Amino acid sequence: MIKLISDGGPLFTIPLVLFFLTNVVLITRNATLLYSNKFDSIDVAKKSIEYIKYIGILAFSWGLLGQLIGLYSAFEFIQQSGGIDPKILMAGIRVSSITTVIGLSIFVISYAGWILLTVKMNRTLS
Repeated sequence: MIKLISDGGPLFTIPLVLFFLTNVVLITRNATLLYSNKFDSIDVAKKSIEYIKYIGILAFSWGLLGQLIGLYSAFEFIQQSGGIDPKILMAGIRVSSITTVIGLSIFVISYAGWILLTVKMNRTLS
């Protein structure tokens, strides 16, 4: 995991790790509140659970932004150098994809947590 953070660039991967940890805390907190029936109203529960989805979308967008900036920098370097070995180009594309893969993974986990909590909320509070 540390290698992915350093390879993907700390500027983009460290916020992704923070998004992931935030969503783990939110999913755990909301699941605990739902299963113990501690939410005051359905509106409070909905608002609290929606943050999970929003952070997942933000993580995916942040990962895509990291990839686009990485690709732009790589293509700019290729243009300035006048050409490059295809192996080096493929390695650059692989590295630039790290943030997108991490962001997409966080989004999928967040969306699954959001779906499960929404279903539980609708069954519990309705």
